[in-house]
Amino acid sequence: MANGNGADIAGAEKKLRQAEFFLAWLAETSKEYLGGIPRGGANDAERLEFYFSACLTAVQSAHYVLDTTGGAGFKKMQHNWRMGLESDAERQRFNSMMGLRDSDVHYGKTGAKPLQKYVNEEPWQTRSPYAFRSHNPLLLGAEAPIIEEENPDGTKVRGSSLRGAVGLYLELDGARVEATTACRDFIDQLRSLLEATRVAFQ
Repeated sequence: MANGNGADIAGAEKKLRQAEFFLAWLAETSKEYLGGIPRGGANDAERLEFYFSACLTAVQSAHYVLDTTGGAGFKKMQHNWRMGLESDAERQRFNSMMGLRDSDVHYGKTGAKPLQKYVNEEPWQTRSPYAFRSHNPLLLGAEAPIIEEENPDGTKVRGSSLRGAVGLYLELDGARVEATTACRDFIDQLRSLLEATRVAFQ
């Protein structure tokens, strides 16, 4: 229901903060799997899907808040915002993410799959500096070798110590994208739309 004062900016901002909350959990959970095996068992991979779903829903809810409270003024402004995006690819990505959330809500599917990936890990940096560990080549005066691996989305991970983990990946506009990246970009686009709305309704 429209509030009579234009688009509800504060309400939309709250939904974006909610989306960022779930994105943080999605990102953290996708790092905690050891050797490709979830700590709590194979079904724990579903937690990635749950956080992804929650993030998608919160972002689209921000859009619904603006659309419902902004009325015809928002619809016109949103059209101009879409046309002002830098490329057709950006417009297509926005539409795809909106459709992905609808697919999740109505069919319980996003098409995202958990896949093996690599993350950087420097164990000795997170432990007591007073604890000697012979496997640390830096403590022995040698340079640690640099390892490089490629993740399912084509990104390269380089470091002296890499660990196996599981990330959630989806096919989006012909490319494989990690769910964390897709959600972060979706949030950024909605934040841009929100700022354009703020200016339009001043």
